[in-house]
Amino acid sequence: MNKKLAAALSAQGLDVTGNKAYGSVRGYEVNAYYDTWSTSFPFTLHFSFYSTDEQKRNIESALRNAAIIRCQTSFTPYGLRLSLADFTIGKLVKRLPDVIALAVNIISDNGALDSEHCPVCGNAFSESRVCQVNGMSVRIDNDCTEKINALIEAENKEFKEAPNNYLLGFCGALLGGLAGAAVAIALYYVGFYASISAVISVMLGTFLYRKFRGKPNKMMIVIVAVTTVVCMALSVFLIYLVASGIAAAEQGLSLPAIEAFKIVMADEEGARLFYTDLGMVLLFSAIGIGCQIAYLVKSIQRQNSIK
Repeated sequence: MNKKLAAALSAQGLDVTGNKAYGSVRGYEVNAYYDTWSTSFPFTLHFSFYSTDEQKRNIESALRNAAIIRCQTSFTPYGLRLSLADFTIGKLVKRLPDVIALAVNIISDNGALDSEHCPVCGNAFSESRVCQVNGMSVRIDNDCTEKINALIEAENKEFKEAPNNYLLGFCGALLGGLAGAAVAIALYYVGFYASISAVISVMLGTFLYRKFRGKPNKMMIVIVAVTTVVCMALSVFLIYLVASGIAAAEQGLSLPAIEAFKIVMADEEGARLFYTDLGMVLLFSAIGIGCQIAYLVKSIQRQNSIK
């Protein structure tokens, strides 16, 4: 973690380890995390507490009225998450104490229970332990921990036994790949190679894979990635196929487009241009796919039992 950010969190009473921090602020359990790879909201604060639905609505309204700049808020099963960003680390560090103080004030003023109560059930702690939940350290009542683990186990079992639906998922991935290919063709004709076409293909392909009831597992990533590569390569072939047919017609030759393409590929210069364009498209496709892999891997991870 950045030294200035780590120092600011330590000043708030949190223990910093790597890119994470954990501790208590005015009686509320707090986790902090800095994601060096995030390009949107790299810094996250999580305040653990139990609150009723009405209290959550009041907290949400108060935070909205506070209008914290460059901040996204969301409730979790264990409390409140604030995702923050700023133009520089220095600016983020400068306003961090005020953001934490404001959040704790709003949480406390609206009656949310403090860290002496389980954030899941709201009961005062008797037997409890600090569990690792989605990368956070959260103190939870032992009975709630057992119930959560039983629910996770049942959901994972149901997921494991669900049909893979590879064919249906592939249909969705193919539609996404074709959309990406269309973007690649459009960009080619205005003189650009760009990874955005592969990114669109992967994002849309993943979305449609799931919509077509394909199981979101490792095979989904493989199918979407391979489909994207094939569609990107197909876009280059279609570009040259159409261009070859047009060129043949302009020369007064009555040839099918595929025959004209064969003539182009028989020419050393024509073949070189084709393979150069193919290589560039595949390179940018690999970049685009690579940018999405980490997100996809994270999106399919199943929660394990909390400990």
